[in-house]
Amino acid sequence: MTTTSPEHTTETPRDDTAQAPFFIVGCARTGTTLLRTMLNHHPRVAVPLESIFLIDYLRADGRVPVATMRELMAGEVAIEEWGMTISYSDLDGCQTTRDLIDRIHELYMTEHGKDIWGQKTPRFIRHGALFKQVYPNAKFIHVLRDPRATVNSLIRSNVHNSNPYFAAKRWLKDVRAGQDLKAAYPDDVLEIRYEDLVTNTEQTLRRVTDFLGLDYAAEMLTYYETGQAEYSDFNKKIQARLVQPPNPDRIHAWKKSLTPQQIALVEHICGETMQAFGYTPEPDLPPVSTHYIRMLKLQRFVGLTKQILHYLTTRRRYFLQAIARKRKLGLITTDIKEVNY
Repeated sequence: MTTTSPEHTTETPRDDTAQAPFFIVGCARTGTTLLRTMLNHHPRVAVPLESIFLIDYLRADGRVPVATMRELMAGEVAIEEWGMTISYSDLDGCQTTRDLIDRIHELYMTEHGKDIWGQKTPRFIRHGALFKQVYPNAKFIHVLRDPRATVNSLIRSNVHNSNPYFAAKRWLKDVRAGQDLKAAYPDDVLEIRYEDLVTNTEQTLRRVTDFLGLDYAAEMLTYYETGQAEYSDFNKKIQARLVQPPNPDRIHAWKKSLTPQQIALVEHICGETMQAFGYTPEPDLPPVSTHYIRMLKLQRFVGLTKQILHYLTTRRRYFLQAIARKRKLGLITTDIKEVNY
């Protein structure tokens, strides 16, 4: 049985509190991968690599036959990147979109000898309400980070190739989405700060495991012994620090990397929201130039071109299949409008 809305159809929720997944979400480059790596060292928890493809299936639910989705999912390159392959027959008996999502995570749990699955895909912060419709007992861990540090990371990432204007806009959009999710489901959203995760690691992880109803596991503190092994060449550069213990010295690296003009722009865009989470503005910054903003808007085309080339060079099969999937599910036009953020 399904219920229909103008945009998608969502399945009737099941009463499955014991099996409810959790989602690590937030703006990109805020520490979500670090938290995922730590939690994967818990003896019960299995969290695969980023899985943005899942939201495509949920958004197309009710418009595209499940048989079509099953065929597409059986060929997902992203699932290969999880370290496993699935066949069409592995999805036997799946009658709904949720069945498909549950099945691939069950296979992943079995592969790793775990019994609880989670997801770490930062952009799911924008789709929390949809996941709540499908998984009414799901929990969300919203990871926050100083927007100046986040912007500093986004503009230096060869995956994102952003600039200060669009990176700051992205931080604000995602953090506001997290605030909305927290307001709607206050008991099911935990907010943690990256800065606390790296300076008070055990205390923060205890908050997370308590929130998830799990026993604390000290193994999570030794994540860096195997943290990077599963990452492909596409991600290894930006995730290189996963083989090192948390480094609090990185918290304020943005102060040396960003120019006063860049810092001023980030604070101009994010100031009120960042202060609500305890991030203090810098003193004596220059005024924000409208000419500078116009220049950054024009530069975004260059960044997007570099981003596409990086995908085609290091993750070609994934990129081409993602486009084919979006076309098949009728999402390509809508998603092009979201590219900048």
